[in-house]
Amino acid sequence: MSNAALAERPDARQVASPAATNESTAMLTMIQRAATDPAFDADKMQKMMEMYERHTDRTAAAAFNAAMVRAQAEIEPVFRDKFNTQTNSSYAALESIDRKISPVYTLHGFSLSFGTGDSPLVGHIRTVCDCMHEAGHTKKYHVDLPIDSVGIKGSVNKTGVHASGSTFSYARRYLTMMIFNVVLTDEDNDGNGGGEQPPSLGELLNEWVPKAYAADTKEGLTAIWQTGVQFSQDLKATDKKTATDLYDALKVAVTTRGQQLSTAPQAGANP
Repeated sequence: MSNAALAERPDARQVASPAATNESTAMLTMIQRAATDPAFDADKMQKMMEMYERHTDRTAAAAFNAAMVRAQAEIEPVFRDKFNTQTNSSYAALESIDRKISPVYTLHGFSLSFGTGDSPLVGHIRTVCDCMHEAGHTKKYHVDLPIDSVGIKGSVNKTGVHASGSTFSYARRYLTMMIFNVVLTDEDNDGNGGGEQPPSLGELLNEWVPKAYAADTKEGLTAIWQTGVQFSQDLKATDKKTATDLYDALKVAVTTRGQQLSTAPQAGANP
């Protein structure tokens, strides 16, 4: 595939605008030229480097924000598929939220990394999430939650390990929803209510996109593309929107993998 295939979906995986990229390149070229001049002042060089770093940081942050807007525009409400008998309320399981939204936010260059930190609150666990974007910007979020060791009646119902794990699971769910502004719904729009249902868009993306990135030859990639296109065409008869979204996502993956294969060193080539 050509680069035109990726250009057909301008809202996907735009890391930085051409203007920002050209400006960064011009600044770096100027610094490189100055570095070759032995008469150039070292303090001025340091200031130029600091200016370049501030510029690249701003560019990466702008790309992060723009991608977040696009990702949130595509993330749909998540069905409350679990019921808590202690609180008599419904909620969405972490795996359900991930299955629904991760294909969207990863498509736009985001990834999440969770860890823990020291909480200033007694009996609480601080869960930290680094929301990273492929342009190089990372935004850190955190939440402090009490250790989930007792039931609604106040009696201990978990070991220390299980209590910590439960708290961490709660925190991951809440942080993920907060970062991407996930809305919960009581309507099962994905048809999860019963009976055999067609695969959702997330399930199809998890099936087809990894196939594209796993291709190790252009011929294999072409075969995956042709099979995926035919599958999308067949799917249109029953679900046009899902078929179109799958087709667009597969184009992005195939184009990206094709570029990777084009620039990869060939087997047996001289180093």
